[in-house]
Amino acid sequence: MILQTQGLSRRFGGLKAVDDVSFAVAEHTVQSIIGPNGAGKTTFFNLVTGALSPDAGRILFRGRDVTGFGPDRLAEMGLVRTFQRTSIFRDFTVAENVSLAIRSRERRNQSLFLSRADEERIDTEACAIVAEVGLAGSERTIANNLSHGAQRALDVAIGLAGHPRLILMDEPLAGMSQGDRASIATLIVRLREEMGLTVVLVEHDIGMVMRLSDRITVFHHGRVIAAGPPAEIREDAAVRSAYLRGSFAA
Repeated sequence: MILQTQGLSRRFGGLKAVDDVSFAVAEHTVQSIIGPNGAGKTTFFNLVTGALSPDAGRILFRGRDVTGFGPDRLAEMGLVRTFQRTSIFRDFTVAENVSLAIRSRERRNQSLFLSRADEERIDTEACAIVAEVGLAGSERTIANNLSHGAQRALDVAIGLAGHPRLILMDEPLAGMSQGDRASIATLIVRLREEMGLTVVLVEHDIGMVMRLSDRITVFHHGRVIAAGPPAEIREDAAVRSAYLRGSFAA
């Protein structure tokens, strides 16, 4: 397993936002986390990616205990996160956004000046990553001029610049047109099948989750109430009675 949690818990006052969650992700898979608002999905993501520390439990990444590690340290190890709201620099070009991420990976982000050779090397790598996420031809486009879906793809490209093994994506399809949703869904499949990465999604689009996922974990009131392949989750009586009420009918 590339990622595991064991008995992970987090309270906010008297509220158990994440309650004794054990979770595992196999390498080279797409795994989705679903559940109603307030189920604990975002808090769980924040724990796994180092934005929050757990009150109890452990987090293992590639067999190593990384409980309490911060986001930067986890990113260096190959665990990165994309957010529901893109974290791009909107006034920079597409290639400049990715180049900055490469410089950060190489710990050159404090260097004001690079040699021409280094600048060209970083730009070449940035353009190659941009092409990998389907944005070839947009390298010199100002990021703010991209469509919402293309901005989401750029956010993924920035993550790829860190050479990750695992990408956690927070509602990657939120607020998108149907065409953009299809493009990002295709990119998620490519991350697994062509780039050999592991992807964990939090997503509300149940239909897309069913199509994309190798496995689905269902949260409710901070706990895992079901986990398994899509066909099994679709027929799970406890999942249906908890909140879906026919959401899998399509």
